[in-house]
Order: sequence, then C-alpha cells, then structure tokens
Amino acid sequence: MATPIFGICHLCGVHKRLSFEHVPPRAAFNTNPILRSSFERVVMNEDLDDLQGKIQQRGSGAYTLCGKCNSDTGAWYADSYVKWAEQAMRLLMAARGQPSLEYPFHLYPLRVLKQIVCMFFSVNNPRFQQAQPDLVRFVLNREVRQIPPDVRIYAFYMLSNRMRSSGASSSIQGFGTGNSKLHVFSEIAFAPFGFVMTLGDMLPPQPNLVDISGFTQYGYRDWRTGISMKLPVMSIYTAFPGDYRTRSQTLADLAANKAYEASLKSGLTE
Repeated sequence: MATPIFGICHLCGVHKRLSFEHVPPRAAFNTNPILRSSFERVVMNEDLDDLQGKIQQRGSGAYTLCGKCNSDTGAWYADSYVKWAEQAMRLLMAARGQPSLEYPFHLYPLRVLKQIVCMFFSVNNPRFQQAQPDLVRFVLNREVRQIPPDVRIYAFYMLSNRMRSSGASSSIQGFGTGNSKLHVFSEIAFAPFGFVMTLGDMLPPQPNLVDISGFTQYGYRDWRTGISMKLPVMSIYTAFPGDYRTRSQTLADLAANKAYEASLKSGLTE
C-alpha cells in the first residue's frame, strides 16, 4: 500500500493529504511513462537525446492538490481541455506538425482557461497561491470570470516527444544591448500545446505567442463553435523556459560558443 503524501495544497493552501495531479489531464495524451531528469543533468548534457533520469510510470504530474481540489477541478474543467487538445492533435497530425492557417475550434473557452490556470498552480510551488488569491478564486469558483489585469495566458502549438514545465521565473533578453527586456513567466509545454503565464504585466518570452486571456469573456456554460486561432508552432528541446530553439539550432549555437571560447584561449596564449 502506498504511503500517503501530505503537504500544502497548491490551490486551497490547506495542509492535507495530497493526490497526484496530472499536468495536463491524463486523457490529454498524458498516459505514457516519462523520463524525469534534474535541471543540472539537462544543463550539463550537450546532446539531450542521450539524457539519463528516472522513469515516472503514471505520466507527467506530481502530488500537488488535495483530493477535493483535484476532484472538483477535474470534474469542472478537465474534459473540456481534453476535447480541445484532441482537436489540436488531429490538426497537427494532419498538417504534419506545420499548420499554417487559422483554424476553428469548438470548445468551452472559460473551462479550458480555468484548467490551464489550475495546471500553472500545480507546476509552481505552494506559496504561489498565497501571492495570487484572485487566481485561486478564479479556479475554485466556476462562475468567476475575472483574472488579475497583470496576468496573461499565452498559447502555442508544440509537437514533440519532450515536455517542459517551470514555475515562475525570469529572463532578460538583449542583456547589455541597451534594449534589454525583463520577462517574468511560468511555462507548461506538453503536446499538442504549450502555455505561458506572464506575471506583473510583463511581455511573453516570444512576441508571436497568442494571448488567450480573452476566454474570460465567456461564461462557464458558454459553448462556442468556430473560435479561430492561428497559433505558432514552437520547438521544445532544452530545459530553459522560453527557449524555443530546435535541436539543430541549439547544437549549432553550442558549437559556435565552443569555437569562440577556443579563439579567446588561443589569443591569450599567443
């Protein structure tokens, strides 16, 4: 018999027995074992196709939500997200991973958005809910339609055998150029979708990600057909959130950096 796991629920903030929360929902293609590896191993390994780690048999997720929060959000939102993911996966497969047009989806927009926000609570630490009480209310009350104005949710397509998630982190693009930009965001990438939640009224790490925060204009019972979106297809290779380089781009950059370091060392020894 498995040992019960107790901790702070990432949604309600109460110390309880925790249940395993699949991120994304189990029926959204999250049933296969995954390889979990430490960030340090990923950073130190040049070729991530040769990565070592621990196999997690039940799919992507962790013990983050109490039984009630897991049960309630699963019953309210998970099926709507699963149906949207199925539509997107069929589209990506038909387009061989390169959709180029605006495609219509049929979904419950608000339920989908609430599921995504719930997933972000799971990938962040338990203290995140203390800093975001309005987002907690947004998820735990089916009828609430408001999210904080400085929080935005962005979406993109990704078709890969890799997945990536990160809690709230920051990155600086263009450091030292006089045109640097600070980004504070959390990220979840698991085929067929990737999502970015920006915090503090910050810009997303890539400008072409599609803002789906407007799903809040719909009610919990509002079913919509033909909501058209043209989501970009982003690559997921490294462990760094917001890094959308392909494998070949990453390895080429690594080779260029090594060549540059070698030239510097050569210059110092002459």
